[in-house]
Amino acid sequence: MATELKHKVVKGVAWSTIEKICSAVLQLAVSLVLLNLLTPEDYGLMAIVAAFPAILMPLVDSGFSQALIRKKDVDDVDYSSVFYVNIVISLLLYSVLVAIAPACSRFFGAPDFVSIAPILYLLIPINSLSNIQNAILQRGMEFKNLSLYILVSNAVSSAVAIWMAIEGFGVWALVGQRLGVVVVKTVLMWLRSSWRPKLLFSMDRIKGMFRYGSRILLSDLVSNVYYQISNLFIGKFYTKTDLGYYDRGNKIKEMPVTSTIMAVLSVTFSAFSRQKDDKVKLNINARKVYIIWAFVMFPLMCGLIAVAEDMFRVLLPDIWLPAVPYLRILSIAGLLAPLSVISFNLVKVCDDGKMIFRIEFLKKLIATAILCITIPISVEAIAWGQVAIFVSDMVVNCLTAGRYIAEWRLWSRAKDVFPYLGATGLMVVFIWGLGVLGAAVSIPLWIVFAAKIILGAGFYALISEIFKFEAWRETKEILRAYMPKRRA
Repeated sequence: MATELKHKVVKGVAWSTIEKICSAVLQLAVSLVLLNLLTPEDYGLMAIVAAFPAILMPLVDSGFSQALIRKKDVDDVDYSSVFYVNIVISLLLYSVLVAIAPACSRFFGAPDFVSIAPILYLLIPINSLSNIQNAILQRGMEFKNLSLYILVSNAVSSAVAIWMAIEGFGVWALVGQRLGVVVVKTVLMWLRSSWRPKLLFSMDRIKGMFRYGSRILLSDLVSNVYYQISNLFIGKFYTKTDLGYYDRGNKIKEMPVTSTIMAVLSVTFSAFSRQKDDKVKLNINARKVYIIWAFVMFPLMCGLIAVAEDMFRVLLPDIWLPAVPYLRILSIAGLLAPLSVISFNLVKVCDDGKMIFRIEFLKKLIATAILCITIPISVEAIAWGQVAIFVSDMVVNCLTAGRYIAEWRLWSRAKDVFPYLGATGLMVVFIWGLGVLGAAVSIPLWIVFAAKIILGAGFYALISEIFKFEAWRETKEILRAYMPKRRA
């Protein structure tokens, strides 16, 4: 049973990660078109308008999905009850956001806010229609199907966005892309799922799940507020162009970071929930996911920092070069994601929700102090403040997880990944040397850029093979397990 669950976790993370990587490649392709047709101010406007549904989206689900995944026995009464609650909340939220759009438009000095909001915010009720199907897939650990739905949704919405940009729709191409993902995913889930809502409702079931879900809801709301608050402050106190540069740097960083976070969060929460009563196995599996994730994330983020300027000069117009410093600074936070996210998931699995809210309150107190210090200084200071917030989150999450799993300690987890951090440092020096060599012999920049990526990855793999890193061995075993077997 433990071995079967381990393979499900690994396979789930693998499928989710593949989907996220493919989606990131599609997003990059779309960005190459849109960034040549739109201005930083357009992206700044979109960042402000999109911040509100991004903050308030957890209200629609209210933590019920995670309560359903965590619950041992679930039936149609549970599913149908949550479905109807989600629909009602989503319609109320959509109405409120559209109603306050004129006031937001005046506050941020963004006249187009009023016309964009009613269309973009349709994603809230549309997304609520597929919450139950999504929970059923996660509960059954059917991450292959879920990943395929999301990948197809991203492909279709990307094609729509490119067409709209070419036809001269401007910032509406971004709206079409964001809305298209939700529409296509919802349609696919309804077409492919056998579940349908029934005329069943139980307020007692809702109350029972809400006792756990409400704490998750509060945690998610607070986290989303602090995640989006930088965009809102920059949009208010600095220019829309400044926000466009900051937002693009952050979004490019998010392609690998947020993608893998969402993949690991969804898979490990489902898997860890099944082992919450066996702390030894829970610690072993959590550590395994952590070291493999860190083994991949360290070179990815440090490599992104090393090649950031070359990437912008080769792939994007020069107007976007001011985004490079923000990308480099914010990418540092990606190094902290593996330990922070895995630790927080362990707390969510082992706790009844009370501790989650307490640590979120503590983390946000720290974040508030950091924001108060950095916001008046500059946009770059805000970016460094985000890194400091990520550090504090990681420490608090890890220390709290140690209360439930004795072996889960900050120093122990740091020692687990020291070898990978060292190998990553050597890779960065190697990449730097390639850049110096390319400049000395006048090699075209695009060739140097490609060489840094390909040879840098090969150099990291070589070091991993020489020193027989644990995560490298695990990664090779995983790949071999899912490669087609040769016939005798």
